[in-house]
Amino acid sequence: MPDSLLLRYKLDSLLLRYKLYSAWCSPEKVYLHLDRTCYTAGETIWFKGWVQEASSSSVMPPSNYLYAEVIDREGEAVVRVKVKRSNNGFPGYMELPDIMETGDYTLRAYTLWQLNGGLEYLFNEKIRIIGGGGKKSKAPKANHDAVEISFYPEGGRYFEGHLSAIGFKAVDRMGRSVNFTGSLESDREGVLQQIVTTHDGMGVFSFIPRKDYKYSVRDASGKKYPLPAPSQEGGTIQLRSRTGRHYVSALGFGGGTASLLLRDGTDLCRVAKIALDGKMDSFMLGDTLFRPGINHLLLVNEEGKILSERLFFIRDGKSPLCRLEMTRLKPDRRALSRGVISLNSPDGSALDGNCSVSVVRGVLKSWQQSDGITSYMGLSSEIRGRINDPYYYFDPDVPEPERNTALDMLMMIQGWRYYELEKILDLRSGNFRIKHLRELMQEVRGHITRRLSHRVPRDFTFTFMIPKRKAVHSVDVEKGREFIVDSLDFPENTEMLINIGTSRLGASYIPKWDGDVFAGPYSYRPAPGFAWDGSANAPILNEPVLGDTLQAAVITARMDEDDVLVFGNSYRDDLVTFGDLTLVEYLSMKKATFVYDGENMVNRSRQRFMSDSALTEDEDSPEQEDDNESGRVKLIVDDSEDVWWGYDMVLLSDLKSLSISTMPDPVFGGDGGVVHITLKNPDFRHKVDRNPSLLYFVPLGYQVPRYFSSPRYDQGDDVGYDDRNTVWWSPDVVISGGRAEIEFCNNDLSDFPYVVRIEGISADGRPFSRHCLVSPK
Repeated sequence: MPDSLLLRYKLDSLLLRYKLYSAWCSPEKVYLHLDRTCYTAGETIWFKGWVQEASSSSVMPPSNYLYAEVIDREGEAVVRVKVKRSNNGFPGYMELPDIMETGDYTLRAYTLWQLNGGLEYLFNEKIRIIGGGGKKSKAPKANHDAVEISFYPEGGRYFEGHLSAIGFKAVDRMGRSVNFTGSLESDREGVLQQIVTTHDGMGVFSFIPRKDYKYSVRDASGKKYPLPAPSQEGGTIQLRSRTGRHYVSALGFGGGTASLLLRDGTDLCRVAKIALDGKMDSFMLGDTLFRPGINHLLLVNEEGKILSERLFFIRDGKSPLCRLEMTRLKPDRRALSRGVISLNSPDGSALDGNCSVSVVRGVLKSWQQSDGITSYMGLSSEIRGRINDPYYYFDPDVPEPERNTALDMLMMIQGWRYYELEKILDLRSGNFRIKHLRELMQEVRGHITRRLSHRVPRDFTFTFMIPKRKAVHSVDVEKGREFIVDSLDFPENTEMLINIGTSRLGASYIPKWDGDVFAGPYSYRPAPGFAWDGSANAPILNEPVLGDTLQAAVITARMDEDDVLVFGNSYRDDLVTFGDLTLVEYLSMKKATFVYDGENMVNRSRQRFMSDSALTEDEDSPEQEDDNESGRVKLIVDDSEDVWWGYDMVLLSDLKSLSISTMPDPVFGGDGGVVHITLKNPDFRHKVDRNPSLLYFVPLGYQVPRYFSSPRYDQGDDVGYDDRNTVWWSPDVVISGGRAEIEFCNNDLSDFPYVVRIEGISADGRPFSRHCLVSPK
């Protein structure tokens, strides 16, 4: 086959593969609107979730279930909920335990389908919890005398003798953006030009590098920051945009040809053929070629290797404009407030839509999400690493020319990714590998083992029961080791039973549940130039009480900096409150990472999975004791270790005491923690013993909806002293004819200005945001 035809065949296969991926394997994006990002232990986090396709050409139905969890510094899920899609998205809440320690936590949200891709693309939000203990700390101070600068040539490379644009990022030792002024110098000509940052520590300068010259940037103190050396091979792309026209220049070395490809979330198409002869090719592209959002220009050689990449952002000319006007807002306590939300297209026509609205006390104005649904869906979800204040690039109160200039620098600096052709486009990788299907209905999975051998179970009856639903279904099985029960739809705290019993040949079988799927631990990559712990967007709150900001936030007795007495670690009240729950049902509700398979309780956050050796069907040797204790939670009953399946169905009302630890016990061990129970009746242990062939488990069901309590004092409601930090929250505000009215009452603190956040999607599927402060006139 001639080289030209071979190249064309490879290119056509590449384009087709990308289209198939966009249609059948398109990633999902998840965004949560939180009422705020700072809470006290025991408070409730209110959120509204959205799930959106990354590709408009996807033919897959969207996921119907969303997972949200709060993760501590050790990577353990403190709270975990599953929310089912409703008519207005995914409204939900998370009740924080009242024994949490003070510190920073991560709120993470995702669908199971998202777990097929990189974990860094799950939704993440840093939140602060004021809890029952923790050493007092102060926010780190920026050291502006210690500046670090990173350089990012446009397109990934620059070459001698050609005009080159170099983006740069200036941060302090803590990774926080700093303003910088310096000069570009060469080792032979001295100062060439002054350079300065223009937004968030970012800047860009252009020059023509000369052969054998060395270049650096010098700051006011005389410190030098060397530029990376010019490339000798490969290619680069340069882009300049003016009034809807995009001027593209491509340059390459090494001989042969390369294809300039344009890629968005849906299509990959060829724009031009570029000769890699060291000569610059330039041409103009119009807006009609592009879709709103991030677009990629890729220079790909004949072997399919990416020589250069340039990201750029196209704004949606039809983005809805959202406004809020408070028609009534008095400074009086418990006074009725009214406001009008308007939603219009750029041409002024009224739009319909649905949104969530949060109203928060002004003292917490620094503890708001830096992202909005517009910035997250269009920008943050597609860029590796953390973006500092992403909403700035979409804030209608910032002049658009300023936003566009800053956004293009962000595309050059943080948006650029130097990588080989992605696996989804690799023609040698075969079919797309999908581990998790889109969760449209719920299911449970497990396996069945033979009690005294490894032989495949045969000739038994599989019975599945949901007692609360009075549902029973039995199937005669000829041969099988694994089971899947699908097409389920069950809420949280739904108990399930599977009974195998004895086969018709007399063998005894044990069913085990595989547990719920968890997103694995990972290290979220910071943005270029950022230290992960360095860029706090608000002061660190560690004080037990800040005036009336967080009244009764913690109950502590503070002796000195290193000695903190913590109260509230007892589960005694829960034995009464949740007395009708079984032990396993209660643990499944209280400890997000505790999973019971019918025989053992495992702490999934501490579990290290081991590969099982392959078993042959003819194996009939006695079953080996499973010595993998990784993540096992020990059960201690009346000071003696006991088996879980003997007490999984005991009610909390039958317990005298209960303690839970996720750390090993110095006496009993327990790699995943220890649960210690004391029975009211010492003889009860003989009554709860049961055959392990009966599997009892409580999978994570979807959350039963609950609504934010919003007292109407103007109508006579009286709830005592009202010190809520979230004054009003609604996940479902319907905008009809471009207008929606909201009403809420002030609390007893009247802490103005109120922080109002509006996040929503218009009837035609376009996201919109509005973040503002409101005060009485």
